[in-house]
Amino acid sequence: MYPRSKSVTACLFLGLFGAENVLSADWQISKSITLAEVFTDNVDLEHDNKNSEWITTVTPNISVQANGARANLSLTGSLEANTGGGGSNSINPRLGASADAEVIEDFVFIDTSANITQNTVDAFSPSGVDSLNSTENTTNTYNYNISPYFTQRFKGAAEVTGRYTYNYQLNSSADVDDSSSQAVMLGVNSGSDFTQFTWGSTVNYKDSNSDTTGSELLSAGANFGYKLNRSWQLQSSLGYEWNEIDTNIRDSSNGTQWSLAAVWTPTTRTSLSIGYGDRFFGSTPTLDFSHRSRKSVFTASYSRELTDSATLLSQQDAFSTTDAFGEPIDPITGDPLPVSNSTINVTDGVFVDERFDLAYTLTGKRSTFRVGGSHSTQRFEDGRSDEILQEYNVGLTRQLSRTLDANLGVTVSQQSRESSEDTTTINYDLGVTRKVGVDGKFNLSYRLIDSSSDDITNDYQENRLQFSYTMSL
Repeated sequence: MYPRSKSVTACLFLGLFGAENVLSADWQISKSITLAEVFTDNVDLEHDNKNSEWITTVTPNISVQANGARANLSLTGSLEANTGGGGSNSINPRLGASADAEVIEDFVFIDTSANITQNTVDAFSPSGVDSLNSTENTTNTYNYNISPYFTQRFKGAAEVTGRYTYNYQLNSSADVDDSSSQAVMLGVNSGSDFTQFTWGSTVNYKDSNSDTTGSELLSAGANFGYKLNRSWQLQSSLGYEWNEIDTNIRDSSNGTQWSLAAVWTPTTRTSLSIGYGDRFFGSTPTLDFSHRSRKSVFTASYSRELTDSATLLSQQDAFSTTDAFGEPIDPITGDPLPVSNSTINVTDGVFVDERFDLAYTLTGKRSTFRVGGSHSTQRFEDGRSDEILQEYNVGLTRQLSRTLDANLGVTVSQQSRESSEDTTTINYDLGVTRKVGVDGKFNLSYRLIDSSSDDITNDYQENRLQFSYTMSL
């Protein structure tokens, strides 16, 4: 499985970089390398009998941006080699890439993407915050997506769109299923002549398969919108869905689906959407709020959706390339590549994901303050106990001088399985970064990880001290 994953990734790299030879575009390429020395007093994340270790990491990084008349490419990649982790965890790739092209002018287009992330296999067992710990509780997830589509406009009367999407996901761990999916969408929507009243009709089909499970989702419906004034708009939809999923909690997964929503946009900086609907699994309330000022950004969202862990993993960002204000940032931090934990059981059945996210960022002249939280309740169709993931964080970054920055933060994450297991992990972080000339930066950081579990053998504490140097090439 693992060599196969590497082959797929290599082909993606070659295909994406090969575009440079055939596209006339504005290319921006940046490269760097990070050398780090990390000391941990609990490399195996044991409850007792702790072992300390010095770990060396070498991480080359590359970022590519290309914008052409009919094609665009964005790619950020890292390859970490370390002396910790043990076994296959000593080499860790990370990739976030996307490309789009206009194949036939104003008619046929194609979107492609590829990402590589590292994820926890079992959220209730120790895994650490990166691959440097020797727990063998992580998997490298290789995900790629290709989506050709067409758009045909009939003057200002209507627009017809058809899209096919193929997704393939591979995992380096034998404990995690590989998966694939195919999706087809065909829609007809009102054209530019319809300014106050809008309409549309859509058919969606998705077939998903993993090594052990599968599902088919088919839906058809119509949507309508009415603009009351410059600030208010009403939206609605009505349709029917036919689904084939593994379920032990209901007789049928088919039924009528509908939704109503009100959208308020008093300014270009503020938007609020509140809605309510119903599907075969129950009510589907929605909330989406965003407000931006010159110095702050506040966002909040709530939804209940039918999904699976493969879909959640495919939506992960390998790197954060913009801040809360949408401004570009350096995605290469110099820290060891992190482990994600967006789902408890990867590729393991269909579930209803009830999710709430909240984030606030305040930026001053020399300081940036961030606070955020997320709560996800996953209700599985096969009747397993509900699983809950929560994460709350607060952080402060302060520019001490033109060359010296300091940061501190606290992150609390919790995974729980109804009437069964509960794991809480708290990360305390403190660090300073000093710029050296225009091409380098030193980073010194300390981290305390305190994890407690209903299973006392999974309790652990770890102290981390890290010194790294990142140099642009």
